[in-house]
Parts: sequence; C-alpha cells; structure tokens
Amino acid sequence: MSQPERKGGAALEVRFVPDEDVLKHIADDAGIKVRKDKTQLTVTVKKFVKTLENISDDEAQEILEEKSYVAVLGICAQGVGREEPNTAVTSGDSCSVQAVGEWLILLLLFQSNLVEEYFEAHSSSKVLTSDRTLQKLQKRRLSQETLRDLLKKAPLAFAAEIKELNQQHESLFSKWMLQLHLGFNIVLYGLGSKRDLLEKFRTSVLQDSVHLVVNGYFPSITVRSVLNSITEEVLEHIGTFRSPLDQLEFIMKRFKEDPSLELYVLIHNLDSQMLRGERSQQILAQLSSLPSIYLIASIDHINAPLMWDQAKQSLFNWLWYETTTFSPYVEETSYENSLLVQQSGSLALSSLTHVLRSLTPNARGIFRLLAQYQLENKDNPSYPGLSFQDFYQQCREAFLVNSDLTLRAQLTEFRDHKLIRTKRGADGVEYLLIPVDDSTLTDFLEKEDEDV
Repeated sequence: MSQPERKGGAALEVRFVPDEDVLKHIADDAGIKVRKDKTQLTVTVKKFVKTLENISDDEAQEILEEKSYVAVLGICAQGVGREEPNTAVTSGDSCSVQAVGEWLILLLLFQSNLVEEYFEAHSSSKVLTSDRTLQKLQKRRLSQETLRDLLKKAPLAFAAEIKELNQQHESLFSKWMLQLHLGFNIVLYGLGSKRDLLEKFRTSVLQDSVHLVVNGYFPSITVRSVLNSITEEVLEHIGTFRSPLDQLEFIMKRFKEDPSLELYVLIHNLDSQMLRGERSQQILAQLSSLPSIYLIASIDHINAPLMWDQAKQSLFNWLWYETTTFSPYVEETSYENSLLVQQSGSLALSSLTHVLRSLTPNARGIFRLLAQYQLENKDNPSYPGLSFQDFYQQCREAFLVNSDLTLRAQLTEFRDHKLIRTKRGADGVEYLLIPVDDSTLTDFLEKEDEDV
C-alpha cells in the first residue's frame, strides 16, 4: 500500500505504509463518517427518484430547464480542476453529488419517455403496399412473336466486346475435339446463353459426324426421348422396351459390340428442370462413359454441380470450361409464362411444334392423325375422344404402325411429353384426347402443311 504526498510544490513522493496502518485508517472515525454520509446521500437520491415517478412529462421538462443541470456540470468540472489534492466534495457544495445524480436521473427518464412515444406513434400505423401491378396495366398484352421481334430490335450493349469474347471461345473448338477423343467430356458454364456457341461448334466441327442435339430447356423433354432418338435414329432399331434401363442396356451393348459406331451428344441446359432428376442424370452419366459417345453440355444453374455425386462425376469425367457469353437467354426462356405476354395458344403452339420436331416422322404422323380426328369432332359437345381400337385401325391403314404394341409405346411417349391425355369411359373403353384448344390445333396443322 502506498500514499502520495506533496512537499512544497516538489514532485510527488511515494512512501510505503505498513499493512497495520492501512487497517487502522479504514477503521478510524473519519472512515465511519464517510460511510455515513454516503448512506445518507443514497437515501436522498432514492427519495428523489420516487418523487419523480409521480410527476408528468411536462413538469419534468420544466424542472430540467429551471435547474439548468448542464450549467451545473460545467461549474462542477471547473471546481474539480481547481480543487486541492486534499480537498473533497461535500454535500453542502454548490456542485454536489446529489445535484449531478438528480440531473442524470431526469435526463434518463425524459429520454425513455421520448423512446416510448416514438414506438407508440409508429406501432399503430399500417404498412401499405402498392397495388400497381402488371395485371392492372391498361395496355394490351403482346403475343410471343411480337415480344420476340421487339427484343431483337433492341440494341445489344458492348456488341464489339461480346463478339471478340465469342471468338476467343470459338478458338477452343479444336482443343475440345481432341479432349473428347482422349476420353473426357466437356461441360460449359458461365453467364449468358451458350446455345449459339454450341450450335456454332456443331455446324463448324460436326458436319460430317453423327450427332444428337438435346434441347434440355424444352418443357416436356425426358430422358426416354433421348434414348428413343438414339435407338431409332442412330441405331435404327424398331421395337419397344419395357423400361428406360432396358433401353440403356441395349444401347450400351450395341456400342460395345460395334467399335465403328460414334455419336456426339450436345445437350443444352443439362441442369434443366426436366433433366436434373437422379434417374435422368444416372442414365446420361452411363451413356457418357461409353468410349464412342462424346458428350458436350452446358449448365446455367449456380448449384448444378450438386446434381452429381462422386460416382456420377467419375462417369461423366468432366473438363470444365468457363464460357461467359453475356448473351440473352431468348430461346431458353421462350417457354416460360410472362405477365407481358398474352396468355393464348401461341405459347402452347410454340411448345407443341418444338416437341414434335424432336420426334420421329412416324410419331409426328400418328399425332397428326389424332389431331385431325379431334378437329373433325370439335362441334360435338359430347365428344369423349378417339378410342384406342379405332385409332389403331387408322394408324394401320396409314402404314404408321404394324402392331398395337408399337402404338402403345408411341402413346406412352406422348404421355411423357404431355401431348395427349387418356381416360376410360363408362363402357371401359380407353379414349385418347389432345389437351389443347381447337384454334391451337388448327394453327399447328396449318404450320405442318407449310413445312411439308
């Protein structure tokens, strides 16, 4: 224990005091008097706080202004600076501890009342949201084709820089071909549509090679349609399969038996809603593991790599390329509903046309027969649909199928694409119906006639 002392304006001197003297100093009369004064001051402050609880906010404001406790604190600060080392602040001084305590308590009470008033004023007010939505626009909505034409006329920002960027990506085509033949598969990622880039790769490099293009952004694309395209278009197999796994086993067996078979598969949006399932990714991974099948695909979802576990990753054997194009997703989003587009049959017609173009000529002929028969009976309000037996006879006469099993397999594919709907009548007969309005079917047949 030490106690500083001042001697005639000299520097402070440190003197060591024994513990016995310290204990004696604590227990002497002066220490008792200090403790008594402190207790009396505490009781006075408590009585003051109790009195303040019964006064109003206006009275508290008046007391705060009359007392001028801010000025008192300034005087107190000057007094403390002038006091001698051995002097102490007593209860009788103008700048007393009790005055400072009263000022602090008044200030806290006044501020707490302001806070409570603020929240009370804002708690009862209702938050209003604007009802100005796109649904209430008085302007007529656009058709899908009109909206597409308007977007094409919009100037593309940084066109020169984007063109230079795409040229850098196109310089990698020969490198991609080499890596595909070395046993790797290519996956493209980055901001912007990569459809035009893959299409340029197809037209410039794969002109003389057998290749299959899979548009994953189609709303009705399935892995079964991909397998059907390989078995029917590439392997020229006629027949049906009990399940996609049997079809996959058949394809893998044919490619292993015939080393001359080579197939390039280009998949736009491998991470699309219709292809991101566990079963679809497993089948595509096993296809890509074949040495004579070369896969190049694009992904756009930020969480697309989460589709593949370690087993699928080893089957795909990816090489990742960052191919940012900054191109708009025009084709990929053309099948999405928009509040700016008129909800008519134009979107259904566009989807119908794109889906049928991915099917075989026989499949398109079968669907065309069903559509024609449905339009012939459009004036019949009780038309339940075309029965399976009658439809089978019509397809036989048009040389589109050779057995009912072939027709049922084709109808199953139509169901997967949501092109037809089947239901059983009261007599137990199976009826077929296309769930599209008559005007859309009429436009579809007219467009088919123009293409022919």
